[in-house]
Amino acid sequence: MFKRREVFTESFLPRELPGRTAQLDDLARLISPTTRGQPARSCWQLGPSGVGKTTTARWILEDLRDNHAITWTRVECVGSTRWNLLGEICGAHPQVPHHPGMGVAEMAQKLAANVTRPYVVILDEFDGLEDEELLFDLAEAEMVSLICIAHDEESALSTVPKSLEGLRGAEIIEFDGYDADALFEILKARVEIGMDSGAISDAQLHHIVQGAGGSARRAVQSLRSAVELAQERGHRKVLEEDVDDCFEHAMARIREQLLASLSREHHIVYQVIRDAGPKGVRSNAILDRYQRRSANPRSRQQVGNYRAKLERYGLVEADGNGRWATYTVVDEALDAPLKRTI
Repeated sequence: MFKRREVFTESFLPRELPGRTAQLDDLARLISPTTRGQPARSCWQLGPSGVGKTTTARWILEDLRDNHAITWTRVECVGSTRWNLLGEICGAHPQVPHHPGMGVAEMAQKLAANVTRPYVVILDEFDGLEDEELLFDLAEAEMVSLICIAHDEESALSTVPKSLEGLRGAEIIEFDGYDADALFEILKARVEIGMDSGAISDAQLHHIVQGAGGSARRAVQSLRSAVELAQERGHRKVLEEDVDDCFEHAMARIREQLLASLSREHHIVYQVIRDAGPKGVRSNAILDRYQRRSANPRSRQQVGNYRAKLERYGLVEADGNGRWATYTVVDEALDAPLKRTI
């Protein structure tokens, strides 16, 4: 039933972005100075997981690369050090001399000195940034502009020093969940490109849309799961029972992918919560147990950030509020990738 499996992966970039006209217009306006040889205006893209923040930025920047030779790159902040991130940013630019032996000061100097045309950097999962010094490094490079992608303003701005007023005051582009019409268009386009004709009906696509909760990631992965279940069951096309069962099948895969994308320290916090079982564990106990397991334990505040990230990703949930809340994992079958090393 699949013609092109890559159409149902996170890396696939569609030809059109239904439901994101306003966000595309806002981002295009902020980036338009690059077409005149001037740096873009840095901005924030904020919203829940799976609503097209990264895809929208990539879509605009790919167009600028093709039509105006604008250089851009995307880096994942979660689990990366200042040295790693600077290395990726320098290494992605053809005019910046870079080799693995460079220290952060030299990389920052080379970036500022050698980037003479607009360079746009996507800082994805910005709320996972652990070393704010990177932002000072990038601020020294006059032609470097940032698209900072995060879940919410509070968690994102908590990472930005008050002295970086330009970034703190940068324009915010909000992303809400998709409406049903947009999600249907997204799924229909993927079906036409990536599946055999007649493999799934429009009525079944509407069923998937209803269960996706406004998330394109959940919708696309549920569609993929429906087809995979149909194939496993020997069906010649997707049946209603496959659609009924696709949602949890997809969510299990999404949770696994999200957990795998996080850092070792996130994994340790997750495993502490998982090991507590259905009774759950309070935040103070999470900190204590984490510190005993980690070879390089982070601060109380950072551990709280790890826990909040796991919660935003739908990997753990809280019962109660504040210091008295107890935390449990959403999927007890999902193990942290690094369990055997802790």
